[in-house]
Amino acid sequence: MKMKKIVSLLTSASLLVGIAGFGASDVQQTMSPAAISASAAAAVKVKTLNLAASKVTMSVGKTYTIKSKITPSNATNQKLSYSSSDSKIAKVSSKGVVTAVKEGTATITVKTTDKSDLSAKLTVVVKKSSSAASSSTSSNTSSSNGFDKKITAMELVEDMQVGFNLGNTLDAYSGNSISDAGLSSETCWGNPTTTKKMITAIKAKGFNTIRIPVTWHDHLDSNYNINEEWMNRVKEVVDYAIDNDMYVILNMHHDNAVYDLKKAIKSTNDYKDVEKRFLKIWTQIADTFKNYDEHLVFESMNEPRIEGSAAEWNGGTADERVAVNKLNAAFTKLIRNSGGNNKYRFLMLPGYGASSSDNALNDIKLPDDDRLIVSVHAYSPYNFAMNASGTKKFSQTEKNELDWFFSNLDKKFVSKGIPVVIGEMGATNKNNLADRIAWTKYYVSGARKYNITCLWWDNGCFNIGAENFGIFDRKTCKFKFKDIADALVKYSK
Repeated sequence: MKMKKIVSLLTSASLLVGIAGFGASDVQQTMSPAAISASAAAAVKVKTLNLAASKVTMSVGKTYTIKSKITPSNATNQKLSYSSSDSKIAKVSSKGVVTAVKEGTATITVKTTDKSDLSAKLTVVVKKSSSAASSSTSSNTSSSNGFDKKITAMELVEDMQVGFNLGNTLDAYSGNSISDAGLSSETCWGNPTTTKKMITAIKAKGFNTIRIPVTWHDHLDSNYNINEEWMNRVKEVVDYAIDNDMYVILNMHHDNAVYDLKKAIKSTNDYKDVEKRFLKIWTQIADTFKNYDEHLVFESMNEPRIEGSAAEWNGGTADERVAVNKLNAAFTKLIRNSGGNNKYRFLMLPGYGASSSDNALNDIKLPDDDRLIVSVHAYSPYNFAMNASGTKKFSQTEKNELDWFFSNLDKKFVSKGIPVVIGEMGATNKNNLADRIAWTKYYVSGARKYNITCLWWDNGCFNIGAENFGIFDRKTCKFKFKDIADALVKYSK
């Protein structure tokens, strides 16, 4: 996101074509109030929850799948949630797969997600593997033994569930030229300095993923070396989230001057120059975080595009889309060869502008790598979610557009085994809270049907008007729009 007026991610023409091409059978139908009441009345609660074992002993690096039994067998909602008392010893996925990380004892709590509110506990005792090599990593990073190499990209995205963007903070900048802005840039767009208390409050609300947008061009010397003080500050904020057992997405944000597509498409030599400085920055980031486990995800670029161009927000030109693919491929190769856990690191790759337009999505070409995630941004439908002069009402028309959008992402990627994360989404404040809540419920639950994880863009702006996406007050560490936050968490399950 930029602090500028954003035009529609989907042109009106393409939207009309997209919706017109679908019949009633293609659009998700909502239940009538009577049907909902009847369904609720017929719901069968879980009465008992039992585990096959109450205690297991595991070696570091091994996995164990929790086996549970629910009665009655016809209970309406049999989905379970899993949490660990200490994920640095034993972590658990959303599917109940426990991974032993390091020596110690942890308790896994299994809970029902219906109104029965039942729980069961599993004690996990982790012993050092006899074949485990000793290592000397720092206290807040994970050795290669701690990286879950078995988890797939699709499983990881499911486990990420729902996320929050720490927007307009480490991505804030004071100029467009290469300079050394120092640590003061973190607050130059009006947000306070990030504290661990903030991140803890966000996790306590139920967000288990945080995207930390970072702008680097203000913190480079003439040879593209990152200021050490700035790198340490970024690492400090990342560790706030890692210590809270959260997934972290770390990226390059507002750095279009670095991955300069306008220059990249001029000639082969110009492209090589752009790629060289792009990779120089990522080489330093990759080395700093190489020993972190799968909870840290690298995102190559944020909305790579030519600013001010005619097709800036509608997918760009064919040459521009090719350049984005080439940079993504170079990024992937670099990370895989940068040492430590980066050989296994999950990577998020956007198309042109991270756009949800068809031409941008159709031209995404992923490298041959099974640990990649497609990154898309979608403040959709535009007239409701972002356009300050657009509609305030969330109606069936907006629902139809979202149904088509999620189905389209499934058809192009998810159904083919390629996971998708919507790295930025949100609905700006138009003094229409009830409709924003309804939109949030529909959006997140619609995405989750296809195992797509959503991250709310929070820029700390709460006023009425365009690009006021703030829901969390970082000064008080409380959610100003609690109902929206609750909906994000609840409907991402």
